Amino acid sequence: MKTNLRPLSAADIPACAALQNAAYLPLYREPAEILASRLTVAPTCCWGAFGGDGGLTAYILSHPWPAAAPPAIGTALGAPPPGDNWFIHDLAIGEAARGLGLGRALVRMAADAALALGLVRGDLIAVQGAGGFWARMGYADPPHLPAALAAKVAAYGPDARYMTVRLGDLKA
Repeated sequence: MKTNLRPLSAADIPACAALQNAAYLPLYREPAEILASRLTVAPTCCWGAFGGDGGLTAYILSHPWPAAAPPAIGTALGAPPPGDNWFIHDLAIGEAARGLGLGRALVRMAADAALALGLVRGDLIAVQGAGGFWARMGYADPPHLPAALAAKVAAYGPDARYMTVRLGDLKA
């Protein structure tokens, strides 16, 4: 499958929402306005993979955000406070595009943009059994989660895992 990677634009958000609906369980689905807020916060850190027909096959939405303080599901973002942390909100791969290495490629593009913004570490909440994928990318579970963070992670579902990485150690 021929694929073109490029930064997402506002015009791509409806396709992101449709792909999110196809890839994620209902708990994780968010309206297009919520997804658009990630793009507004950090347009250089949001990328898409587009097939030969121009249709979106995969995307990553990521942005600067304070470490160990992930936004709650369904929260629209404003400008993040200053910091050195990169948060991955969503990585979604369409069924037909799985196994093509697009996840790694999109993470690398977004991570390079995060590094260009001066960010040096990253975190995310792995859901739907994706912890193994993120571990292969260099993410790890911290040894201890403060109670407030553990409660926030629990809201993401029973298999949710809070994971972190130093961007210099990312294996994308």
